[in-house]
Amino acid sequence: MLDIATQKSFQERLSAIRTLKKNHLVFGQEKALLSIKDAGTHSFFEYSGSTYFVKSLNKYEETSDDFKSKKGYFIYELTCLCLETGQTIHFEWEFDDELEVSMTLERFSFRNLKDDAGESIDEDDLDQIADDKDVVVINGEKFWYDDDWASVYYRGTKQEKVYMYEFENEAQTKFLTIEEWSGSGKDEYQIYTSSPVNPDSINIISKGDL
Repeated sequence: MLDIATQKSFQERLSAIRTLKKNHLVFGQEKALLSIKDAGTHSFFEYSGSTYFVKSLNKYEETSDDFKSKKGYFIYELTCLCLETGQTIHFEWEFDDELEVSMTLERFSFRNLKDDAGESIDEDDLDQIADDKDVVVINGEKFWYDDDWASVYYRGTKQEKVYMYEFENEAQTKFLTIEEWSGSGKDEYQIYTSSPVNPDSINIISKGDL
């Protein structure tokens, strides 16, 4: 007999599949013209042999460092359910001269992070690391400072302040992001790695709700 967690995972995936409507499927020339930009909530797409159902679509908007001035540049986040594994995966896309897409790989906490000398780092070190354009090490892999910037995250009608610290490995095949979420009385952090995705390798099955 399946354990409760496995049963819930199967039920979630089955419920997602049941939302797929025949008249929302895309074929032929229309399919070839679509990209992840056309994937809305409840859409389906294929990538690298797996099928994903978009559970939600939210976005970040870049702001000034004090969060007061919005810049009109957006990064879109698709929270997706992998129908083969039941895992929740996040895809992000932005358009800066060309379409750029990435997907999350692993999540971490500060106890996984070290500096270049092997010493532990925490949230109090982030600004200094950014100022020095320093290195963060995870499991022996080095990630070099790339950028830091402020944003507002839109989740439905709710807005939250998020400050980003971004790093990349030497081969530029993997990214490290540290997100500092504020506004709830104390800062909370999300730390994860991601990898670039070729936009042309994503095949839209249905567009869902945009």
